[in-house]
Amino acid sequence: MKLNYGFTGRFGQDTAAFARLEGFGITALQLTGGVTQMLGDSIFVEGGATAVTGTPGQAAGVHLGFGPGSRGGGLLIGGSLPLAGERQFKYLQLAPFLYPSEVCWPSGRALRTSEGIALPPVLAVACARADDALASAWIDDARAELASVPAFLRLAAELNAVGAPAELRSATLAAAVDERHHAQAAFAMASRWAQSPFAVAPLDAQPRFDRASESALTQLAIEAWQDGCLGEGTAALCARLGLARVRDNDAAQVLARIAPDEERHADLSWRILEWCSSAGGAVVRDAVAEAARTSALAPAHAEEDSEWLAWNGRLTAAERGSARARVEEQGRARLRRILRA
Repeated sequence: MKLNYGFTGRFGQDTAAFARLEGFGITALQLTGGVTQMLGDSIFVEGGATAVTGTPGQAAGVHLGFGPGSRGGGLLIGGSLPLAGERQFKYLQLAPFLYPSEVCWPSGRALRTSEGIALPPVLAVACARADDALASAWIDDARAELASVPAFLRLAAELNAVGAPAELRSATLAAAVDERHHAQAAFAMASRWAQSPFAVAPLDAQPRFDRASESALTQLAIEAWQDGCLGEGTAALCARLGLARVRDNDAAQVLARIAPDEERHADLSWRILEWCSSAGGAVVRDAVAEAARTSALAPAHAEEDSEWLAWNGRLTAAERGSARARVEEQGRARLRRILRA
């Protein structure tokens, strides 16, 4: 019996690809890749290929597993059977695991689901490594921007359901078009730095309610605050700050498009928030005030080449955190005025 520990990346929704790097005690390291499938809401199965190295050698084989769980985590009951190499590496395992919710930070409007924030899975094709840091940054932006398209389309349908003014609905549909252009531009930048094209799986989002209610207006108001006033407000400020320092022509063109669009989207969210607060009354205003008391967690500050990022119009994690704090401070002052009206 040995301690099993490791990291798993999951790429998808109910049917998803996964990659897992795990250790067994201090004598063996294993890499597993394959497909996992949710069966209903609480059971998953997975299978794939595995390769292991350690004492007393190397092996390759197949992995199968199942267990109770969800897209957020669960308990893996499984094992691997070596087909080549050292046969001693066959094993059974019982391992709890967790997939932390993905965080959209801070490009575009978040696509919220019952499991958290959804981002589209991306597959790199024939990747020739060029600049991992820039490629990763742009692909993160592209995924967030692409997820914003169905988020805005769903928002337009939900605004229609609760009887919001037509100008809010039309502005929301226009924002979806903006985000599609942002995603295309960001994917192009990511492909440039990765020296690889990308294939992406689209997302869809159906309306969550079909009539006006206090709960619907409350949800729309809180999401307008969190994802629009703050999220897109931060995206706009980051784009402006990046545009002020960028020296790369391609990045400058992308940021010059994104900055005013995200500013317009943030302003749209303020208008949605005001309308929902007026239509929903004290219940909605109290819920938004409560949500505004919580600040977003700042991302971890990894070691970064700030000069290279600045040349390409990118901000460091510390600078993005500072931008978010600035938007939150200004946003809370504006929100207090709205809620007192």
